[in-house]
Amino acid sequence: MNVTKGRRSDFIAALEKAGGSSGNKSLRQALDWPEDLYWKVQGILISEGRLAPGRGQGGSVRLTESNTPASVPGAPVPARERDLYAPLKASIEKWINRFAFDDVFVDETHSRGAKDTGGTFTRPDITAAGFRSYVYLPKRLEVVTFEIKPGEAVSIMGVLEAIAHREGAHRSYVMYAASRLTFDAAKDAERIMELAQKYGVGIILTEKLDDVDSWEVVLDAVRHEPDPARLDRFLGDLPSDNMKSSCQNGKDEPR
Repeated sequence: MNVTKGRRSDFIAALEKAGGSSGNKSLRQALDWPEDLYWKVQGILISEGRLAPGRGQGGSVRLTESNTPASVPGAPVPARERDLYAPLKASIEKWINRFAFDDVFVDETHSRGAKDTGGTFTRPDITAAGFRSYVYLPKRLEVVTFEIKPGEAVSIMGVLEAIAHREGAHRSYVMYAASRLTFDAAKDAERIMELAQKYGVGIILTEKLDDVDSWEVVLDAVRHEPDPARLDRFLGDLPSDNMKSSCQNGKDEPR
């Protein structure tokens, strides 16, 4: 089958329209091509290094970095991790409402000076502590932690740190300030997914720090009950007196 330059351009254009990555089934339907033509063109583009295959049901395909369309101009994502903390804290204060807490307090918890906290990996970058009410159960305190990583640091380290945070939290997430395309292209992407699923860690991709509606929850964190002693120590080690006071003033009601 002769694959023309126009067919290749049509394939690339359809993938760009889909945001740079797509499942094979939906992309083939968008192109309205027979299967043999679709796979032939895709195979040629992959061999040329313009596309890369991906995971998912039925497989997927994405543009390589050299073929990714330029981003729409806007506020650049900070390159340094510490520059991500303040804008993401403000956005997490909105995003955390998905858990329907009656009262919630969000603060940066990445720095605690020389105080012994039980190890470097036990220091989440951002922590949210709130109370949730139930119809038949007593009000309960819940802690959600966030490990923040810039786009160029999409590695297994973020998940390992989030796993450590789970010892003193009900849910733990690692947030990569990167697009899905960047995440999928990372050499640790597959291992990140495997470990996160195994240990119940959530993964969030946020290319636009202030637009929570654009965030992609690749994996949602699995809620679990941490050991009460570890949770109590975690709260005691928080650098925020306001957060500690909020937790004490809203203690669980007697059972």
